[in-house]
Amino acid sequence: MNITGIIAEYNPFHNGHHYQIEQIRSLSQRPFLIAIISGYFCQRGEPAITSPRIRAKIALENGIDLVLQMPAFSAVGSAEIFASAATIILDRTGICKNLAFGAEQNRLKELEQIAELLIKQEDELWLYIDQRLKLGISYAKAREQFVAEKLNSETASLLQQSNQILAIEYLKSIYKNKLNLKPWLIQRQGSNYLNPEFNCCADDLFIQAPEKCNFASALAIRNQIIKSSGESGFPANLIEKLTSVVPHKALATLLYNVAQHKVIDMERFADLYYYALEKTHEPKTRYLDEALFNRLKKIVRFTNHNYPQIEDLAEQVKTKQLPVTRVKRALTNLLLNIQEEPDFTPSYIHVLGFNKQGRYLLKRMSKSAQLPVITNFSELSSVLTPDNLWQEDLELSTARIWLRQAGCSLNEIFASPVII
Repeated sequence: MNITGIIAEYNPFHNGHHYQIEQIRSLSQRPFLIAIISGYFCQRGEPAITSPRIRAKIALENGIDLVLQMPAFSAVGSAEIFASAATIILDRTGICKNLAFGAEQNRLKELEQIAELLIKQEDELWLYIDQRLKLGISYAKAREQFVAEKLNSETASLLQQSNQILAIEYLKSIYKNKLNLKPWLIQRQGSNYLNPEFNCCADDLFIQAPEKCNFASALAIRNQIIKSSGESGFPANLIEKLTSVVPHKALATLLYNVAQHKVIDMERFADLYYYALEKTHEPKTRYLDEALFNRLKKIVRFTNHNYPQIEDLAEQVKTKQLPVTRVKRALTNLLLNIQEEPDFTPSYIHVLGFNKQGRYLLKRMSKSAQLPVITNFSELSSVLTPDNLWQEDLELSTARIWLRQAGCSLNEIFASPVII
């Protein structure tokens, strides 16, 4: 039975995601697809633009058979924690045998070499990085230099692109946790994940050659939606641009749900972020070290409540060793009051939605899953051990914070799975 897993955020779903699904289906015989997605907040520390249920619905309408939700603890964790939890959950379904993931370059063997190196020489790596950090070199650059010295500079350059960094973390988790997942690299199409612009879709090119503008990053799409959020409805040129980079079914569901509620970005949570900073007197949450905490508190103290936007705040306190993404992640972990849990491992499988084929997969999972499977949040407390009950509190508070800011009903927390 050919069952492939995908780790994604679908924030939002776009043509690049659709391309990946189509590639898997065209290159496999009778494939079944399982996607595990982040919940209300994403790995870069930002709130999702739509709820996990909406993103699950869009995924099911566009070729996914079964959608699982990642625990909040790992969804807003580092790339290593994010990748580890997602791969473990897919493996623990007992039925998923392949892991498909995107990367900027089709160089799987070299990515595997890097992953193996980083695992086997982990102690030496950390010693090397620590020495380089003292010299003012960033963590990312230090790790790349380590790989260049151990392998070669061309292979090490793979660490310069975001999807390849995540791919390496998936591979590390597969090897380190001895997971029964076969890696399958599908080369990414179009814009880089971190590209904030429709770089190929300047208005003149869009008019002259729209067929060349089929791919844009999720970040670029979010930025387009957020920029238009103050207007009445959605302007025609926005819809026209998004039509070229988002599948029609996905776009209809996305825009309908964005129109029904408030457009979500970090600024929507600004008051909550600053309140969390004001009431916190010492850094205890994950990723918030004393140096970063002091820089943040200094701004809170001396701006007399005339606080900068969250994006500007992150820019003001970033350093060479601490990029904006890590600042945002630290802020969101503070907002959600997430403490460090070094021994964390997924303890359940949360089903968000499924189609007819997905129902069959669920039946198979009921016999083979190595973790409890839940289809409703109300079931969570019954499958957690006393030591893990904090996970229920975290999931509940995370959902409540997001839903309130989005103007959505809190009833969504206990809703049944999406069925297509």
